[in-house]
Amino acid sequence: MLKMYVTRHLYIAVLLLFGPVVLMATESRIPTQEGLLYGTAEGQPLTMDYYAPKGEGIHPIVIIIHGGGYHGGDSKSGSEAYVADFLAPAGFAVFSVNYRVAPKYPYPYMVLDVQRAVRYIRYNAKKWNGDPDKIALVGGSAGGFLSNMVGLLNAPGDPKAANPVERESAKAQAVVSLFAQSSFEFVPLNADVHRFLDPLIAQKGEKEAIREASPITYVTKDDPPFLQIIGDQDEYIPVSETVNLENALHKVGVSCETIVIRGGKHGTGGWNKIPGVPDWERLMTEWLNRKLDHKGPIGEGIRPRVTAPMAGSRE
Repeated sequence: MLKMYVTRHLYIAVLLLFGPVVLMATESRIPTQEGLLYGTAEGQPLTMDYYAPKGEGIHPIVIIIHGGGYHGGDSKSGSEAYVADFLAPAGFAVFSVNYRVAPKYPYPYMVLDVQRAVRYIRYNAKKWNGDPDKIALVGGSAGGFLSNMVGLLNAPGDPKAANPVERESAKAQAVVSLFAQSSFEFVPLNADVHRFLDPLIAQKGEKEAIREASPITYVTKDDPPFLQIIGDQDEYIPVSETVNLENALHKVGVSCETIVIRGGKHGTGGWNKIPGVPDWERLMTEWLNRKLDHKGPIGEGIRPRVTAPMAGSRE
């Protein structure tokens, strides 16, 4: 099996050889396969990266959806792709997808792209020893919006489609959304959102556009279970967004849990430096294990917690 990512153990080995300059290196990961084509839209290739799971047998599938303010980011964006570091060792077949972005491709193009990715991975799951009936979406920021939206739309396949991939369902069996909007109604529309929604607003008016593009609009009793993770100091997404979605899901009898990172800002990058931060990676993996009926080792690939030295310490 090809090496999935560069571990911190390798960084430590290099540090011993070359000295402390390595501490400035940015975290990186190497997919087992990268640039895999999952579709083509208007002549543009849609690609994804694959991180092979540890262990034998058939594996549940996790699809990572990157953030980037609806107009940027890619499949290797660290805040979201980081979850491959600890989910692949836990026995999940992990895919991180690229999608078309605004303003050239506003709503709903990226929603359609993620649905295509789910269909394609489900149709081809056996190629990667994946279980097509156990697919989870994990997205952050704009990707969290997409995991919310695709997870709540539960789009069926088209039985009459000529392409067998399009006959597959885009329904997920579990959704994890990190620092994500559930609605555009209660958060001011910033420049990023305007790039994404302005064509729909021009077509249908702001009220109807917001209703149509808000994931919470599509909550039903048939939705998959949700896990939401957010920092209470998030600069862009208020915790109320997770509260509103959790209440809506509970109202129709769908399981939804929320982990709040006290002192956490937007993005996972600095969370391991927060004193007393919960073991959200372990909690997420345990939650996915329960929802997808999976057992696997937990712990490898999780960022070590960084404790600031006490005042007066020489360290």
